[in-house]
Amino acid sequence: MKRIMQIPSIVLLGMLSAAAHGQSSGDISVDKISVPVVSVADRELINFFTFEFFIPETLVTKMDIIDATGNGFGEDDLVKTYPSEAIYFPVPSDSAQKIMNSWKFTANFQIVTESRPPEAFEKVTKQRAENGIFASILRGLNRNYGDEPVSIWFERDAGGVTFEMWGFDQNSLSYTPPPPPVPDSITTYDLVHVIKSDTLIRADTTMYDLIYIYKTVSDTLILGDGIRVGEPEEARFGFGVPGDEKVKAEN
Repeated sequence: MKRIMQIPSIVLLGMLSAAAHGQSSGDISVDKISVPVVSVADRELINFFTFEFFIPETLVTKMDIIDATGNGFGEDDLVKTYPSEAIYFPVPSDSAQKIMNSWKFTANFQIVTESRPPEAFEKVTKQRAENGIFASILRGLNRNYGDEPVSIWFERDAGGVTFEMWGFDQNSLSYTPPPPPVPDSITTYDLVHVIKSDTLIRADTTMYDLIYIYKTVSDTLILGDGIRVGEPEEARFGFGVPGDEKVKAEN
């Protein structure tokens, strides 16, 4: 016999009216918790739990059994019936409790670890798609939120997308645009600097070879019979024209 049961996770919202109790808003807090819930759609099981839980309804098309205490399905949990959406507190018998003990919620993917950079999760070789999704969320959070405490709820189905954030410091939020995408290919260029030297000749002009003299040495040469031959006067620039030397003889 086919029995249809689903064990998703449900979010319970706890809220207390401050005005009704004469309290300021600082005395209460509103938060969300995620707990497992079993959705029963099998007719035989619905009739069984309706009888076991003493539910006084004649028409129940679906039943949600909510693990409100978070310690496994059983006593002190909640039962919600449809279409009435009434809430009951079950007191399961031994036979009902035996069935409920077999219900376990296990996430398809879960990470519980210390705070680490997104790149650490992208390097994980197993379940790379799941870790990649988590790394993307963490990277966007780190870029736009500069504090630690934050709670996030995300859900997507055929009807649309639900995203919620709470429990964070509003002053720590600051939008930072994502870095530019890395191109698929990178083009590199080799820069070559060419230096070329040549002589420019103009027609009807006289060309000279210019010699720059940066250092000169002057000395006196004594020849026989007391003849002294001195160096020419020091020239800083010259054109290599013959006849520049002067010879001095001293008797």
